[in-house]
Amino acid sequence: MTSEGYWVNNENIVFKNAIKPCKICGFCPYGQLVEEFPLDPPSRKMAIEHNKYMIKALAEGKFNDQENMTREDAEAEIKNFNKDDYPVKATYNKMTCEVFGHHCPVYYHAELLAEDGDATKEEIDAFDKEIKEYMDELKEDVEKEKVK
Repeated sequence: MTSEGYWVNNENIVFKNAIKPCKICGFCPYGQLVEEFPLDPPSRKMAIEHNKYMIKALAEGKFNDQENMTREDAEAEIKNFNKDDYPVKATYNKMTCEVFGHHCPVYYHAELLAEDGDATKEEIDAFDKEIKEYMDELKEDVEKEKVK
Protein backbone atom coordinates (compact mmCIF):
# COMPACT_ATOMS: atom_id res chain seq x y z
CA MET A 1 0.00 0.00 0.00
CA THR A 2 1.14 3.53 -0.74
CA SER A 3 0.92 6.36 1.76
CA GLU A 4 -2.43 7.23 0.11
CA GLY A 5 -3.73 3.69 0.69
CA TYR A 6 -3.29 2.36 -2.84
CA TRP A 7 -1.75 -0.99 -3.67
CA VAL A 8 0.84 0.49 -6.00
CA ASN A 9 4.53 0.95 -5.32
CA ASN A 10 5.09 4.54 -6.41
CA GLU A 11 7.76 5.35 -3.85
CA ASN A 12 10.54 2.76 -4.07
CA ILE A 13 12.51 2.47 -7.30
CA VAL A 14 13.21 -1.17 -8.10
CA PHE A 15 15.25 -0.85 -11.31
CA LYS A 16 17.19 2.34 -12.11
CA ASN A 17 18.13 1.23 -15.62
CA ALA A 18 14.87 -0.26 -16.87
CA ILE A 19 13.90 0.41 -20.47
CA LYS A 20 10.61 2.22 -20.90
CA PRO A 21 8.17 -0.15 -22.62
CA CYS A 22 6.89 2.64 -24.88
CA LYS A 23 10.30 2.66 -26.55
CA ILE A 24 9.79 -0.99 -27.47
CA CYS A 25 6.07 -1.25 -28.19
CA GLY A 26 5.39 2.31 -29.40
CA PHE A 27 2.69 3.25 -26.87
CA CYS A 28 2.32 3.58 -23.10
CA PRO A 29 0.99 0.27 -21.75
CA TYR A 30 0.23 1.84 -18.36
CA GLY A 31 -2.64 4.10 -19.36
CA GLN A 32 -4.06 6.12 -16.48
CA LEU A 33 -1.97 4.19 -13.95
CA VAL A 34 0.88 6.60 -14.79
CA GLU A 35 -1.06 9.32 -12.93
CA GLU A 36 -0.23 7.55 -9.64
CA PHE A 37 3.53 8.02 -10.11
CA PRO A 38 5.66 11.00 -9.06
CA LEU A 39 6.14 14.16 -11.08
CA ASP A 40 9.48 15.93 -11.08
CA PRO A 41 9.09 19.31 -9.40
CA PRO A 42 8.59 22.30 -11.69
CA SER A 43 11.21 25.01 -11.84
CA ARG A 44 10.95 27.89 -9.37
CA LYS A 45 9.85 30.21 -12.18
CA MET A 46 7.08 27.81 -13.23
CA ALA A 47 5.96 27.38 -9.60
CA ILE A 48 5.80 31.16 -9.08
CA GLU A 49 3.77 31.57 -12.30
CA HIS A 50 1.41 28.81 -11.17
CA ASN A 51 0.96 30.45 -7.77
CA LYS A 52 0.14 33.78 -9.47
CA TYR A 53 -2.41 31.93 -11.64
CA MET A 54 -3.93 30.36 -8.50
CA ILE A 55 -4.31 33.78 -6.85
CA LYS A 56 -5.95 35.23 -9.97
CA ALA A 57 -8.22 32.20 -10.46
CA LEU A 58 -9.28 32.31 -6.81
CA ALA A 59 -10.15 36.00 -7.12
CA GLU A 60 -12.25 35.18 -10.22
CA GLY A 61 -14.16 32.48 -8.32
CA LYS A 62 -12.88 29.58 -10.39
CA PHE A 63 -12.66 27.20 -7.44
CA ASN A 64 -16.16 27.75 -6.09
CA ASP A 65 -17.73 24.69 -7.75
CA GLN A 66 -14.71 22.59 -8.70
CA GLU A 67 -14.66 18.83 -8.18
CA ASN A 68 -10.89 18.44 -8.18
CA MET A 69 -9.94 21.48 -6.10
CA THR A 70 -12.16 23.37 -3.72
CA ARG A 71 -11.78 27.01 -2.78
CA GLU A 72 -10.32 25.89 0.57
CA ASP A 73 -7.77 23.68 -1.23
CA ALA A 74 -6.74 26.59 -3.44
CA GLU A 75 -6.43 28.95 -0.47
CA ALA A 76 -4.29 26.40 1.39
CA GLU A 77 -2.04 25.88 -1.65
CA ILE A 78 -1.50 29.64 -1.99
CA LYS A 79 -0.92 30.09 1.75
CA ASN A 80 1.61 27.24 1.91
CA PHE A 81 3.50 28.26 -1.23
CA ASN A 82 7.23 28.74 -0.70
CA LYS A 83 9.34 29.44 -3.78
CA ASP A 84 12.38 27.97 -2.02
CA ASP A 85 10.68 24.53 -2.14
CA TYR A 86 11.30 24.47 -5.91
CA PRO A 87 14.58 24.11 -7.80
CA VAL A 88 15.81 27.18 -9.65
CA LYS A 89 16.03 25.04 -12.78
CA ALA A 90 13.63 22.21 -13.62
CA THR A 91 15.19 18.80 -13.28
CA TYR A 92 14.14 16.00 -15.54
CA ASN A 93 15.64 12.58 -15.42
CA LYS A 94 15.40 9.48 -17.54
CA MET A 95 12.53 8.15 -15.42
CA THR A 96 10.36 11.11 -16.44
CA CYS A 97 7.89 10.45 -19.24
CA GLU A 98 8.36 12.98 -22.03
CA VAL A 99 4.63 12.73 -22.86
CA PHE A 100 2.85 12.63 -19.49
CA GLY A 101 5.53 14.09 -17.20
CA HIS A 102 5.24 11.43 -14.50
CA HIS A 103 7.90 8.88 -13.67
CA CYS A 104 7.39 5.77 -15.79
CA PRO A 105 5.96 2.92 -13.68
CA VAL A 106 8.50 0.49 -15.15
CA TYR A 107 11.15 1.81 -12.76
CA TYR A 108 8.96 0.81 -9.83
CA HIS A 109 7.34 -2.37 -11.18
CA ALA A 110 9.41 -4.05 -13.88
CA GLU A 111 8.88 -7.79 -14.12
CA LEU A 112 11.75 -9.97 -15.19
CA LEU A 113 9.49 -12.49 -16.90
CA ALA A 114 7.64 -12.11 -20.17
CA GLU A 115 5.74 -14.27 -22.62
CA ASP A 116 7.81 -15.97 -25.28
CA GLY A 117 7.42 -15.15 -28.95
CA ASP A 118 6.42 -12.12 -30.94
CA ALA A 119 2.93 -10.83 -31.50
CA THR A 120 1.15 -12.51 -34.40
CA LYS A 121 0.03 -10.56 -37.45
CA GLU A 122 -3.57 -11.11 -36.36
CA GLU A 123 -2.87 -9.63 -32.91
CA ILE A 124 -1.10 -6.63 -34.42
CA ASP A 125 -3.88 -6.05 -36.98
CA ALA A 126 -6.59 -6.33 -34.31
CA PHE A 127 -4.79 -3.85 -32.07
CA ASP A 128 -4.13 -1.45 -34.94
CA LYS A 129 -7.86 -1.57 -35.79
CA GLU A 130 -8.79 -0.94 -32.16
CA ILE A 131 -6.40 2.02 -31.95
CA LYS A 132 -7.84 3.50 -35.14
CA GLU A 133 -11.41 3.14 -33.83
CA TYR A 134 -10.39 4.72 -30.52
CA MET A 135 -8.69 7.66 -32.27
CA ASP A 136 -11.73 8.14 -34.52
CA GLU A 137 -13.97 8.29 -31.43
CA LEU A 138 -11.66 10.85 -29.84
CA LYS A 139 -11.79 12.98 -33.00
CA GLU A 140 -15.60 12.82 -32.96
CA ASP A 141 -15.65 13.86 -29.29
CA VAL A 142 -13.35 16.80 -30.04
CA GLU A 143 -15.55 17.89 -32.95
CA LYS A 144 -18.66 17.70 -30.73
CA GLU A 145 -16.95 19.88 -28.14
CA LYS A 146 -16.03 22.46 -30.81
CA VAL A 147 -19.70 22.72 -31.79
CA LYS A 148 -20.82 23.49 -28.20
